[in-house]
Amino acid sequence: MINAHILDGAALTKFIYWIKNINKKQINEVQAQNKLENFRKLNKSYLYPSFDTIAGSGKNGAIVHYRANKKNSKIIRKKDIFLCDSGGQYKYGTTDVTRTICFSKPKSDIKDIFTKVLKGHIAVANTNLKKDYIGSKIDKRARKFLKKSKLDYSHGTGHGVGFFLNVHEGPQSISKINKIKIKEGMILSNEPGFYKKNNFGIRIENLVFVKKIKKKIFFENLTLAPIEKELINYKLLTLVEKNYLFKYHMNVYSKLSKYLNFKEKRWLASFIQ
Repeated sequence: MINAHILDGAALTKFIYWIKNINKKQINEVQAQNKLENFRKLNKSYLYPSFDTIAGSGKNGAIVHYRANKKNSKIIRKKDIFLCDSGGQYKYGTTDVTRTICFSKPKSDIKDIFTKVLKGHIAVANTNLKKDYIGSKIDKRARKFLKKSKLDYSHGTGHGVGFFLNVHEGPQSISKINKIKIKEGMILSNEPGFYKKNNFGIRIENLVFVKKIKKKIFFENLTLAPIEKELINYKLLTLVEKNYLFKYHMNVYSKLSKYLNFKEKRWLASFIQ
């Protein structure tokens, strides 16, 4: 049985490659989310979305629970930052993933904010669960780098995820108030972000699994999809963070490459740096 996160990651990776490389002829948010749905439908084990897709371009990306429809759907412009939060119900797994994408050279201040969100995302993934074993402690790790610049986000950093239930499932979560102990076998999202009203939204979301080997308990990434390298200011990353990204993208490539065509593979390989 193939892991649902591998097949979902392949669909999302194909979508990201597609939307970054098409000759955009007035593509709007609804068309983009429908195209992503079509990539998922290529897998016969895919059943339906695990929640309504959030596909927000430019100022719509700053609306945390935005829903594009025929009336409000915005044209995706080359200079926009595009936020896509989506997931699928598969016969053997539930997915939930967010990627923030750019189509042209982003402004330096946007890169810096994205990188601080990424640093928080990596800090959560690298949590020592023997020391920081409740959601409220982990939440502080996610916000630390944004707060140094007096920035923050209004939602929790992560929610519990069930299989074929509500994609938001308790009692575990990563938030300012959650005191539930994180235990082996739990699945949570890791999704720090930042939102500038009427301008742009940033969120990076993976699902993580609480794994135990011998006496060590740690987060293992379930989500497999590239993280937008053109939005990263590598000067702000530590060696540990750079190594994390390298190993993450190596794992993404090794797991997904056989599901991609030659051009998609070559593009995905460029994330390994």
